[in-house]
Parts: sequence; C-alpha cells; structure tokens
Amino acid sequence: MEKTPDILHPIHAEELHPRHYAQSLLRQMLSCGMLSDTDVSRLQSELLAMLAGLWEERCGGESSSMPVETAQDMMTSVLYVVGIGLKACLSPEQAVDLLKTQPVSALFEDGLQLIRRKLTAARLLYRRITDNLLETPNLYYRSTVVDGIRGFFRLYRPRFSAQELHITADYPVFAGRPDADGVEFIEQYLRCLEAENAFCVLFRPQDIHRLLCGLTRDYRSVPLNLFEYVLLSALGLALLQRCPHGLDLSREEVGRLYRLFSGRSEGEILSILEKAKVLLENQGFLPASTRKYLKKNLRKLVPAIQNAVGTNTLDKVFLIPFSPGDETRISFDCAERMDDWRYRKLVERLLRMNSGGSKAALILREVHSLADFLDILSDAGLDETDFEGIINRLPLPVFSVLLSRY
Repeated sequence: MEKTPDILHPIHAEELHPRHYAQSLLRQMLSCGMLSDTDVSRLQSELLAMLAGLWEERCGGESSSMPVETAQDMMTSVLYVVGIGLKACLSPEQAVDLLKTQPVSALFEDGLQLIRRKLTAARLLYRRITDNLLETPNLYYRSTVVDGIRGFFRLYRPRFSAQELHITADYPVFAGRPDADGVEFIEQYLRCLEAENAFCVLFRPQDIHRLLCGLTRDYRSVPLNLFEYVLLSALGLALLQRCPHGLDLSREEVGRLYRLFSGRSEGEILSILEKAKVLLENQGFLPASTRKYLKKNLRKLVPAIQNAVGTNTLDKVFLIPFSPGDETRISFDCAERMDDWRYRKLVERLLRMNSGGSKAALILREVHSLADFLDILSDAGLDETDFEGIINRLPLPVFSVLLSRY
C-alpha cells in the first residue's frame, strides 16, 4: 500500500539510516524533488573540495595522488561527520534546511564539535566503569573493556576517519553489538557495559566465578556475556523468595524453576521475569542504569528459557555453581597400562551404564594410564554429556594430546 504524501513532512524519519544519516537524507531529498540541479551541483563541488582539503592536510602537502579506496573512506568519514550534526536537528526538515542553506564545510565543523563532546562524555563514562570494574578471569572482559576501548580513544581521528573503530570490541554485550560506527558505537557500547558492570559488581567476584564455572570451567577464554548468567541466577533466586546475593541456585531449585516456566508462552515467561525484576529492585539489586537497560532488553532472556525448558536443559540457563577445587582432576602415568582382563571388565561395565556423568566419574577413578584413557574414549560408548564431564578436568598436556589425535 502506497504512503499518502505528507506535504508538510515529506521526509520519512523512519527511513533515515542511523549509520548513514546524511546519505539517506540526501536520497530522500532527491526523490522528493527537494534538491534543485543547482543544489546538487553545489553539494558535489563542496564535498569534493572538502575531500581535497582534508587529503592535503593529512599528507602535509607532500602527496597529490589519492588512492580510490582512500578517497571513498574519507568521503564516508566526511558524510558521517555531517550526519552527526544533522541528526542533532529537531526534525528532518530542519536538517534539510541546513543542507540547502549552509556550506558543507560549516556542517562538517559543527559535526566535529558534536563528536568532540561525545568523546568527552564517553571518556568520563569509561573512567566510571574502569574505576569500579568487575574482577573476573575472563580474558575478553578486561582486554576489551580496558585495553580495547583505551585503544579506540588513542587511535580515533574524527577529522579523517570518523566512522572507524580501530578495535574489534570482542566482548559481547547482552543487548547485542551496537548498529553504529565510530564514536556512536563507543557511546552505545559503553552504556551497555556501564549497566552490566554496575549490576555485576554487586556480587562477590568469587561467587560469579563459581557460577560461570557451572557453565564451563574454561569460561576464562570464552567470549561469553557474563551479565546474562549473573542476571538469570539473581532473577531465579528472587522468584524462589531467596536473597540473590550468593548466586547459589541448587539443582532442586532449578527443578522448581523448570516447573514454573514449563508450558508457558513467551508473554507469560516475560511476565514472570518482570515480576522477578521488581523483586530484585525492591531488594536493592538493580542500579538505575541496569533498570533502564533491562526495560529495553529483558525480553532477550525469553527465547533461551523457552528453548531450555523444551530441551530439559534449564541448568544451562539458570546455572548451578561449581567450585573447581572441589573436583579432583584426572592424572595419568604413561608407563603403566591396565591388565587386558581388567580393561575389558571396565569397558563392559561402562557399556552397561547410562549416561549422565556416572561414566565420567568411573573413568576418572579407575583409569591412570594415558594409553588406556585414549583407548577407552573409543571403546566405552561415551556420549556428549560423558565427554563434557571428562574434558573440563583434563590437564593441559593431555588435552593437547587429544587435540592432536582427534
């Protein structure tokens, strides 16, 4: 169905691209007949003049030849800066008026001024986060939140490459990677980190560590979002009328949560989570930034819970804490193999057992030869659960052998 033309508001704001605002605004102006041939010619010549001036400034006047790819990147940067200024207008129509009446150079300088303000605010937010940063062994958290973002501030050159990030931002925030470039990406990313970090620091680092070890003992080197699992544990405990402080759901309590969520629709699950959020807020476990964050993003938990209920794996969502020191790691003596008859008896016993962790426990208790261990992985009919129960407890040299063999 065609849209009815709006004479007073011919620009459709919902169709303006947040990452390419100036370009999308110009396209709409052309399609609406809001740019005359004279306007188009002026804008083109001023943009090219801007590009030439910036290239000379960047090269210090030493080079007159600009590579095509560099020219494209710098033009994208110019339009990004101009777009920052235009987005600050009260309406798209006001932005149209500026494009028709103001030189591109003036729009560019206005955009740069706004970017500098955004950078100042982002640095203050960055310091607030790092001054009270969650202590965690997860490599991605600190390397991104501290080192990566610091690298952005050092490398960012809005005058020549305003749309660039220069960093990968590998740590995944709960809200999802911001759909933005340059300083706008950092702005949004830091707001997510502030809300997540402010919540996580309310809990003891060792309790968060035990909780995440319940997902995988190697979470230190996994790019996973820490906030989501801490939040889920706290919400689950609040629903069970327990204090969330210890993040210590038991297996029996996860079973109770399974019965609570089982058979529920998406809307019903979200309603239960909203109730839990209010309980957390009443107990003082939701800082203002986190409350605002969850208002937009709480529903992101619903699909994971619904899927876990359907596959009977809710303990992978509402984690049961694990203490690595409570479990003995497997060790081997490469010089001593088990007697053949004893090995056969063990394999026969393993084949008669059901999965669920008991096979892994028996292997860890009975097998002490690396050669026997490698054989029994093939002979004992192990499934994914059994392997998971074993792999996380292997010494690094044994794990390396497995990687080379399989």
